[in-house]
Amino acid sequence: GAGQAEQACAHYDTTNNSGLWMGLALGELSLHGRNKLTFMVDPPITSFGLGAEQLVAESTGKQGKGILPGADEPVGEPDTYGDDRVFVHLCSGDSNDDAVAKLRDAGHPVVTLSVGGPEDLGRIFFFAEFATAVAGWVLGINPFDQPNVQEAKDATNRVLEGNPQSVQDATDLGPLLKNAPPSYVAIMGYVQPTEAFDAAVAELRAAIRDATKQTTTFGYGPRFLHSTGQLHKGGPKTGRFLQLIHDGPDDVEIPEEPYTFNQLKHAPADGDLATLRAHGLPAERVTLAGPDAAAALRDLTSKIKETL
Repeated sequence: GAGQAEQACAHYDTTNNSGLWMGLALGELSLHGRNKLTFMVDPPITSFGLGAEQLVAESTGKQGKGILPGADEPVGEPDTYGDDRVFVHLCSGDSNDDAVAKLRDAGHPVVTLSVGGPEDLGRIFFFAEFATAVAGWVLGINPFDQPNVQEAKDATNRVLEGNPQSVQDATDLGPLLKNAPPSYVAIMGYVQPTEAFDAAVAELRAAIRDATKQTTTFGYGPRFLHSTGQLHKGGPKTGRFLQLIHDGPDDVEIPEEPYTFNQLKHAPADGDLATLRAHGLPAERVTLAGPDAAAALRDLTSKIKETL
């Protein structure tokens, strides 16, 4: 499949090179303000959106430019989205067809790609990589480096070397979240990944989008630092950052290290928050209390809905 995609992307004619056409379209849309790329991926390859999220964000988010990809955001009505969106529907059936048709009829740019199952991933990944490289050329940036990823790593190491950050929990998230496109809200969870937490985050993302029309993203830390984290610091200065922390009931010592597991987990969170703020970006932290992180997040979502 990857070999077939390579051959298909070897022509200079956009009518025969869908990867070239896709990259030109995404790059040009971004230059005209449509720089929030929302993936709608049909089963059984729904998780492809997370891989594409890293590819697009880390490749294009630099020099104050970039395309912000979003995966796993609940599908909303057309009027809940701002005019900074472009949608890519990877269609393997008809699960999202009605929603996609509504978006297109409302004037949102929608690109639909026919895809197969897992056996088609080689073709899809090559196609996405080629299109992303072309989009980087359109934006005038180098899609093959990641200058701001090391920045967050260095900040994390400083914390682990005995320079902890003093971070207070936000008491009022209104100023952080009450914005409008082209602003976006990045939710960053230093939390144990669970399906329950995924569902709770989806509720929060939908609440913010429906109230403000802002694009939302979510990533588990520290993984997202190597994907959307590059765009957060190096891309357009339109991000608003909400960091969520949750600790389990027990901490664990790490042999031959002066810090515990919880301290190790907090280090990249502290380092990333400090780095975002050093770039002049609004970033706040909320510590989720109690044994159930998903329940705590649902409580926070209820409070945020009242604020918005």
